[in-house]
Amino acid sequence: MNLKKLFSVHLSKELARDLPIWISILLAVTLINLPNLVSCFIPSFSWLGVKLWLFSTSLTLLLCTFGMRVRLMLWLALPFVLLVPACLVSLIYLHNLPTTFLLLALLETNTVELTALQTQVTYIALGTLLLAALYAWFVKNRVPAHFRLGPAGRAVILLTLLIPPLSDLLSHGGAPSLAGIKQRCLSTFPCSTLYASYEAFDMRSRVENRKTVTEQLAISQEPGFRDEQQRQVHMLVIGESATKSCFGLYGYDRETTPLLERTPGLMPFRDVASTATFTLVAVPALLTPTPTGQVLKATQEASLLSAYKKAGFRIYWLSAQRKHGTFDTVTSIFSGDADESVFKGGAFDADGGGAYEGASDVSLLPWVRSILKREEPKVLFVLHTIGSHGPYTSRYPSQLARFPADPQAVQKSMGRIADGTSSDPQDLEIVQNSYDNTICATDFLLANLINDLKKLHASSWLCYVSDHGENTSKAPFGKFMHGLVSRQIVEVPMLMWVSPLYEQAHAAKVAGLKSHLSTPFSASCTFHTLLDMGGLSCASFKPEWSAASPLFAPGPRLVCDSRGILVDYDQKFPARQETAQAPQPPTADKIRTLAAGLQRP
Repeated sequence: MNLKKLFSVHLSKELARDLPIWISILLAVTLINLPNLVSCFIPSFSWLGVKLWLFSTSLTLLLCTFGMRVRLMLWLALPFVLLVPACLVSLIYLHNLPTTFLLLALLETNTVELTALQTQVTYIALGTLLLAALYAWFVKNRVPAHFRLGPAGRAVILLTLLIPPLSDLLSHGGAPSLAGIKQRCLSTFPCSTLYASYEAFDMRSRVENRKTVTEQLAISQEPGFRDEQQRQVHMLVIGESATKSCFGLYGYDRETTPLLERTPGLMPFRDVASTATFTLVAVPALLTPTPTGQVLKATQEASLLSAYKKAGFRIYWLSAQRKHGTFDTVTSIFSGDADESVFKGGAFDADGGGAYEGASDVSLLPWVRSILKREEPKVLFVLHTIGSHGPYTSRYPSQLARFPADPQAVQKSMGRIADGTSSDPQDLEIVQNSYDNTICATDFLLANLINDLKKLHASSWLCYVSDHGENTSKAPFGKFMHGLVSRQIVEVPMLMWVSPLYEQAHAAKVAGLKSHLSTPFSASCTFHTLLDMGGLSCASFKPEWSAASPLFAPGPRLVCDSRGILVDYDQKFPARQETAQAPQPPTADKIRTLAAGLQRP
C-alpha cells in the first residue's frame, strides 16, 4: 500500500471515529474565525478571502499539532472571541477589519462624537455577551476535555499551513516567502486586530512624545527674517502619486497644467528624485532631516513644522487624507506638531459612518481662506493632498475633468490592467485620462493657492512637491501603480513660487533657487531648503542641502524601494530609462501583489 493510500485510509478511520468531536471543534474554531469567514463575502466574494480564512482556521489549531489538548486551546482563544462582534460590526459598516486608523480615531473620539456610534456600540456589547456565552457552553459541553489531534489531523493542519509559504519559496525565494507569511498573518483576524491595536497605541505615544522634541529644539534666525515687519505666510503642499511626466509644465503633450503655465514667477525644479516609492517612507524624509528610509528615527526628530513653530509661526496642517490612514499611519504623526490640524477624510458622520475614501483636494481651499482671514502675522501651512492616488476618479470633481473618464468604465479597465489580462489601448487610454484629470485638479488647487497668496500684502512662498510618482500607461510593467523603482515613480514635480515682497526682502534666497532649477537633487533637500527660506537654522540644518543657498551641493539621490533597500538612483540607472530598471518584468501575480500591498500613499 503506497503512502498516499495509507494516509487516506488512516484519515478516514480517524474522522469516522471522532466525527462528532471534529464537527464540534470546527464549529468552535469557526466562531473564533467568524470575521475571516464574513470577510470572504464583504464587500464581494473573494477567493483570496477564502484562502485567508482556511489559513487562519489552520493557524488556530497549530498548537494542537504539537500535542496540546484541543479544549485547552479553545479556552485560551476565548479573549479572541470577545473581539469578534466588534470586528463583524466593522466589516458590516466599513467593509474592513478594524484598522490602525479606526482604533486611533476611536481613541480620540469624544463623548459627543460617540453618540453617533451608539447603535454600533449596542450591537457590539450585546453580541459580545451572547457570543461569549454560546462559545463557553459549546466548548464545555461539546468538546471532550481529553481530546488531542491524531496523526492524520495534525498532518492536514500542517500541510494547510506549509503549502502556501513553500509555494512562495519555490517561486520567489526566501525573503518574499517570509513576507508572504507575515502578510497572511496581518491580513486575518485576530492577528490583524492585535497588530492594529499595538500600532495605534504606539503611534499615539509617539505623537505625545513629539511635544518634548519641539520644546527642546534650539532655533536661530537670520536678522533679516527675524526683524521683518511684513506679514509672513508660507505654504508647503505635499502632492500624492503625481509623476512629473504628466505635467504639461514639464513638457507633457497634454494640457494638464494650463493655469500653472500662466502663473508669473513660478519656478519648476526640473530634476528632483523622490526619497521613496511610497508615502510611508517618503513624507517623513520631506518633513525632517532624517536620512532616507529611517522612518522610526524620523518620528523622534524635529520637523519643519516644529522648527517654524519654535520661531513664532502659527502652524496649520490641512489634509485631504485620513488622520491615521490605512495608507500611512506614520505620516500623520507630524500633524501633532501643528497648532491646528484639519482632516477632511475619515471623520465620522451623523449616521456613524465615515468618509474613509478621503476628500478632494479642492475642499481644502475654503479652510485655507478662512484661516487667512484671521490675519495672523506669521503662518505656515502644510497641505497634505490625496493628489493622484488611486482610485483616480475619486480625486477630482467632475467639473475639473478635461479628459473623458467614466468612473465605472475606468474601474473595469483598471481591474483588467491590474490583473494583467489587458493591454488594450482603449483600457490604457481611459485610465490615463482619469489619471491626467487628477493632475488637472492639482493644477487648479495650486493656481488658486498662489492667487490667494498674491492677494495678501505679505512676504510669502509656496512649495509643492509630490511624495512619489506613479507609473502610467507608458510604463513597460506595473502600470498605474507605485512601489517600484522606475523613472515615473522616482522623478517628481517640485515647484516654488515667491511673492514680490519676499523676493524684494530676500533676493539672495530667490537667486539661489533660480540658479538651481536644473540641478539634480533629492526631495530629502526639502526640509533644509524650506528652513533656509525662513532664514532658520538648527543643529540638523545643512546649508549645502538647501536649494536656496549658494553652497548647494546635494548628496547622492537615495531612493528607498518597497523592500526597504536603498538605491542610488543616478549610480544604478545612469541613463534613467525604465527598460533598464528591472531585469525581468514581474509576473501578473507579482503585479497583483504589489497593487494590493504597495498602493499606499
